[in-house]
Amino acid sequence: MHQLERRVLQMIGEDPDNPDVFTDTEAGIAPIRESLNDAIQEIIVVTGSNKRDYLVPLRAGQQLYRIYPKSGYLGWITDVFMINRSRRLEQSSLSKLSKYDPRWMVSNADPRAYVPIGSDLICFYPKPAATEEIAQLTIVEIPMSYSDERSKLKIKEDYEYAAVEYAVADYWAGRGDAAEATKHFNLYLGALGLRDDFNIWPGQYRQMTTKKEPTPMETS
Repeated sequence: MHQLERRVLQMIGEDPDNPDVFTDTEAGIAPIRESLNDAIQEIIVVTGSNKRDYLVPLRAGQQLYRIYPKSGYLGWITDVFMINRSRRLEQSSLSKLSKYDPRWMVSNADPRAYVPIGSDLICFYPKPAATEEIAQLTIVEIPMSYSDERSKLKIKEDYEYAAVEYAVADYWAGRGDAAEATKHFNLYLGALGLRDDFNIWPGQYRQMTTKKEPTPMETS
């Protein structure tokens, strides 16, 4: 049994050393493990705290490249750095490229921008003109679900408390205890510093708003 699983059992009133319901077997601990996996993946999506660097050798004339994370899924690309030229690329979009250069799929030169496409593709603009170029991609990697107590959890120690509170809230929600589930979910939000962003007080209404960074300027 993983240490975080033991913490969850303690908080819901189980004895981790001799549990009544969530026994120390694959089937017995599965509901707790599933909740912790959901918590870890959500925390990384919210915080972007699991970053990995990948090297992508570029080929002359090839514009699209598929990204294969080693131990998870591609969340988003945070940075692209051309190692040979010591230059950071700007992020763009297909609509911007089409407006800026209608022949963007034909142009060949040193890449100056990149465009994320779908869930696992990256496009370089212009097409690389040489095969010696190497791009270093920094991505937020969403880890795959852990399956046993020997697995290393892809979560920072600072967020372990939040993951436990999420799993406890999930347990009480499954039991139909909305008050207890809400209490622990608020503790989860508080541990991530998000309580003010999600709480609703009487008389307040949800509004359509986002907190995003400014759109990058077009590459010139």
